[in-house]
Formats: sequence, C-alpha cells, structure tokens
Amino acid sequence: MSAAALRQAFFQLPESEQATLLDDLIVSSCDATWEARLAPEMGGRIDAVERGEMNLHEAKDVLGIMRGRLHPE
Repeated sequence: MSAAALRQAFFQLPESEQATLLDDLIVSSCDATWEARLAPEMGGRIDAVERGEMNLHEAKDVLGIMRGRLHPE
C-alpha cells in the first residue's frame, strides 16, 4: 500500500481512532537511543520556556494550523 493510500485511509478513520493510531506509532518508534538523543533538546526547550525565552501555544491552536496545512481550502 502506498503512503498516499495509507494517508487517505487514515483520514477516513474516526478522530479517536486516528489519535490512537498516532499514539501507537509514536510510542512504538521510541527506544532508549531515541530518548537519549532527544533528552538534551527537550531539556533545552524546557529551560528556555522557564526563562521566558520561548512561548508556548495552545494545542488547539497548533492543531488548527496543522489541519489548515493538510487541508487547505
């Protein structure tokens, strides 16, 4: 099955099933090596937020932007 066919099938799923599938894919792709590589980046981002150097955004706003990019009108 092609990536395009998988993408189309994914968007046919109910939102709750999309979320579950994404969660499964993310969790299954994480291992100790990945976490070790990611830890310094995440630590730096947390420090930047705590110092007020990086702004946080509401998830609903970020998801809205992402949906707009995936499904432009």
